[in-house]
Amino acid sequence: MPPRSKSEKTVSRKISDFVARTTLKNIPPDVRDIAKLHLLDGLATMLGGAKEESSRLLCRHYARLQSKAEAAVIGTRHRLATENAALVNGVEAHVLDYDDAQLTTLGSRPLGQQTHPTSPVLAAVLALAQSRRATGAQLLASYIVGVEVACRLGDAVDPSHYLDGFHPTGTLGTFGAAAACSHLLKLKPISIRHALGIAGTMAAGVRANRGTMAKGLNAGRAAESGVIAATLAADGFSASENIFDDPMGFFAAACKNKFDKNLLTFGKPYCFASPGVGIKLYPCAGVLHPALDIVLELRQLYAIAAEQVERIKVILDHDAALPLVYDRPKDALQAKFSVPFAVAVALVDGAAGLKQFSAERVRDPKIRNQLKRVELIGRPTRKRTSHIGIDTEVEIAMKDGTVHRGHADIARGHPALPTSRAEIDEKFRNCAEGLLTPKQLDKFLRHFDTLERAVSVTHWLSPLNPLRR
Repeated sequence: MPPRSKSEKTVSRKISDFVARTTLKNIPPDVRDIAKLHLLDGLATMLGGAKEESSRLLCRHYARLQSKAEAAVIGTRHRLATENAALVNGVEAHVLDYDDAQLTTLGSRPLGQQTHPTSPVLAAVLALAQSRRATGAQLLASYIVGVEVACRLGDAVDPSHYLDGFHPTGTLGTFGAAAACSHLLKLKPISIRHALGIAGTMAAGVRANRGTMAKGLNAGRAAESGVIAATLAADGFSASENIFDDPMGFFAAACKNKFDKNLLTFGKPYCFASPGVGIKLYPCAGVLHPALDIVLELRQLYAIAAEQVERIKVILDHDAALPLVYDRPKDALQAKFSVPFAVAVALVDGAAGLKQFSAERVRDPKIRNQLKRVELIGRPTRKRTSHIGIDTEVEIAMKDGTVHRGHADIARGHPALPTSRAEIDEKFRNCAEGLLTPKQLDKFLRHFDTLERAVSVTHWLSPLNPLRR
């Protein structure tokens, strides 16, 4: 990275100026509309994740601390201290690997995506909005600001940050959460820079935890840290005002000072508009999604029955295949990072939803037998300059000698293949199954679009309180 001229703004100053000046009124209407769909999607993944054992363990852990009842844990009747609620909601949102995924503007970035922006940002600002009695309009504006910061940092940072093992949802998500909370608290630019500095000391998370409870904890800790960073800064706690560009700052530590300063622009166009953020329609690693689209399409097109299949090959670039380390997953968390399981269950069930990525399906003998026929082939990663996506090939060889082939770079849910509001509503209902009554679901979905007019975030969220749990 070339030295910065004395007249050029630091990254921290760019972010603090953007956060301080942004209001809901000066965010374009189309960006607000897209952001609301992602906010609804984020609440859906929290409800789905509330049923996971990791979420329950964390709820029990923090409930024992007898902290202040300031903010709701989505999908439960628990109310915890703000930062504790942020952590648990962040874990809930990410544990299923069902949360949205940032897209990047350059094909050189790993797989065209870096962070899961909504999980840490929404979890943080949702908790803080409740404890500070914020309005729905304040929540929405702060959420958009935080996602913008997390995604633009992910766009600019060198691919080595991700490829060397950092989990950007935990690292860059912390800055997004801190920015969102700083916006909600209406901090002055200097305090926002202090919040970013504090966030830099707390940003953490490694990809080695894929397939375990701790992967979700990366998002939860990012949300918690964002709340702590902003509230400490609001109280006068100081930190570096130049956390990114300092010779011993975040960029130096996280990617050896390799980043594209031309991509560090914030707002207009917002990342929600360009390059966009993808919504997941399958609860598993994003690199699996094009393959699942192909398998489900071929299955329907050629009326493929699992027992007629001889073998299946899934061909991915080496970098794309790196997270997919479980050939024979032992539980549902590992299954989310398993090509053989994902393809086998999609082929057998004709679906790849929450019911498929479950402990019951992992143990099913029919699935276990089918996954033996699936092979992941990693090709050498090709150097790309303009191509963005996950270059995926699938070959399904039948016992009669027929071979069906498919290719895809992107999956449904990508902005180029967008989801409808009806699909997101259906995802919301599936995630909330067993937690909320049909009446509660209908009430919330009916009134969701009143968010900007909601006087109280707490009241607006009230239909999501389970009758039992």
